[in-house]
Amino acid sequence: MDIHVQGLTKLIKKQSVLSNVSLSFSGVYGLLGPNGAGKTTLMKVLASLTGFSAGNVYIDKELINTKRFVRRTGLIGYLPQDFMVYPELTMYEVLEHVAVLQGQKSPTSYHAQIKEVAEQVNLSNHLQKKMRELSGGMRRRAGIALLLLRKPEILLFDEPTAGLDIEERIRFRNLLKQLGSRHTVIISSHIVEDIEFLCTKIGVIRNGKVLFEGSPEELKEKAAHCTYEIDVPHAELDGVIAAKEVVQMNEESSHIVVRVLSDQMIGRPVSPRLMDGYLALLKGASYG
Repeated sequence: MDIHVQGLTKLIKKQSVLSNVSLSFSGVYGLLGPNGAGKTTLMKVLASLTGFSAGNVYIDKELINTKRFVRRTGLIGYLPQDFMVYPELTMYEVLEHVAVLQGQKSPTSYHAQIKEVAEQVNLSNHLQKKMRELSGGMRRRAGIALLLLRKPEILLFDEPTAGLDIEERIRFRNLLKQLGSRHTVIISSHIVEDIEFLCTKIGVIRNGKVLFEGSPEELKEKAAHCTYEIDVPHAELDGVIAAKEVVQMNEESSHIVVRVLSDQMIGRPVSPRLMDGYLALLKGASYG
């Protein structure tokens, strides 16, 4: 099940937050962009949580959202970046409450569902912990469990790994990858590593406008002729950082391997990574 956005525009106080955005979300989709690019606003539009000034939103070919008409649908589940509900209740009590609100009347039935979704997010051993006692990563996984109770076809995640430590980030990435085999998943992030690990299709927006939509390989190609590595003595590193567009550094015993974007050949050319293509795109394709 796919979402298609056509000509989406949103104005806030006469300022354009989204400008003529057209994107097709399918599979596991990564929405990349700097902070303030309009990613969260777009995710809220897709989740029918905010209106807009022009354009249409479709699920497959069915119109679900225009500036005058919004259909709230159980097909879509949305997890915001800052997620916390009922901090003094246990995770089980929160899931039970949501199940009852959704019309589940049989304790036997919803207990089985709660057990199932807790296993899916690997929190079966934490059901009796209060929400405030869960780590940031656990709370977000609990949020996914809440979404899964509704059995949505499409899952939206806004900056899902921001603020998590490395271990939690890896655990959360693995969970999102598993969910991608059963759902359409849209991940909004400014963390390129998350998108590279998870997504089969990528859209890039900046200042509310679409810069790119395509495969990870196509985004990498944006830096195909401008990505180089140079070996830099430790004493010369500061000068290189000041003079070059440095993307990455790896320390060796006698020197530092510095990855740079450059419109002139320097060092040795290397195959571009997703970060290289993304940065080249944001620089306005001024390399190459």
